[in-house]
Amino acid sequence: MDFWEELQKCGADSLSLAVIRNYQIAETVAEGTDITPHTRFQAASISKMVFTLAILRLASEGRISLEADVNSYLGGTVLTDRNGNPARVNVRQILSHTSGIGVHGFDGYPVGAELPTTSQIIAGEPPCNSPKIYCEYAPDEHWVYSGGGFMVLQKCAENITETDFADFMQQYVLSPIGMEDSTFRQDITENLAKGYTENSEPVPGGHMLMPEQAAAGLWTTAADLAKFGIHIRNILRGGDGLIPKSFAELMTSPQHSDVFNMEGTKCRTGLGCYLKNIGGKLYFGHSGGNVGFVSLVNFSAESGNGFCALVNSDEAFPLLLKIQGEFLN
Repeated sequence: MDFWEELQKCGADSLSLAVIRNYQIAETVAEGTDITPHTRFQAASISKMVFTLAILRLASEGRISLEADVNSYLGGTVLTDRNGNPARVNVRQILSHTSGIGVHGFDGYPVGAELPTTSQIIAGEPPCNSPKIYCEYAPDEHWVYSGGGFMVLQKCAENITETDFADFMQQYVLSPIGMEDSTFRQDITENLAKGYTENSEPVPGGHMLMPEQAAAGLWTTAADLAKFGIHIRNILRGGDGLIPKSFAELMTSPQHSDVFNMEGTKCRTGLGCYLKNIGGKLYFGHSGGNVGFVSLVNFSAESGNGFCALVNSDEAFPLLLKIQGEFLN
C-alpha cells in the first residue's frame, strides 16, 4: 500500500502505524510531513482504554472498588441523577458504559484557552464548553457510550491519589510499560503531529487541548500503543504485569450480556474496551476521534497479533479500516 497516496486522499499528511506479530512489534511506519517514529498523535478515545488499566491497578491494590458507588470517591463533587438527587453508580458500570451517565464526547479547547478543572467539567460550569455530566438513565437500563462517565472516574483518581492526573498516569501506566513517547499532559509543544479537519483545513494551533484527559487526552505513538496491547496480552497468558491476570480477564470479557443500546442491539464491551470479531477471530480494542485526529487499535484475544494506527485527519477513519484489513486477516 502506498501510504502517502492514501493519506492524500483523505486530507491527511501523517500516519503512525505499528503491527504486532507473536507478541512483538513486527513493523512500524512513520509516514508524512516532518514525522518521525517519536511524533505524537492524539489518541482520542483510546485514552479510555489506557486509563482503565490505571483504574484496574488501583482496584487490584484495594484503593478503589469496582462495585463501589463513585460518589464515595468524589468528595465535594457529586454525581446526580436526572432529578438532581445523588446517583448510585459503580465503577464497573462506568467502565462498561452501562452507568446511564450522559455526555458522549468532548470538542476540546483552542490552544491558549483557559481550561476548566475536572470538577467544572462534571458540573458543566464555565469555562467548560460541554453540558453537565449526570445520570440520564438508570444504571444497567441501557448501554450508552459516555465520555462523561470517564470524567467522573478521572475525578475519583485525582482524589484517591492526590496527584495531578497526567503525573498519575505517567507513574501508574505509561512509564512502567515503557510508553516513552506518551503523555496525558496538555501543555506539551514538541514532537506533535498537526491535525486537519474537513477539506484538509488545518486545526488552528495544530490541535485542540483536552482537559478531559481520561476520556480523550492521551498523546502517543502507534508503537507505544502496541506496547500497551502486548502488556495486556502477556498478562492474559500468565506473565507479570501491572494488574493480576484475573483483572486483565475482567477487562477483556463481556460485562453486560443483558444490556442493550438505544437501538435494541446488544453491545459487546469489556472494561474500557470493545470486543470485536475480525476475520472470524476475537479482538479487544478501541477507536478514537478528536478534532483533526482519528485512531484505531485492536489486539487479538487468541494470539499475539495486533494493529495500532493513528492519522491526523477527521476524514481518515476509512483509511484506518483499510490498513487494518491489510494486516489483520
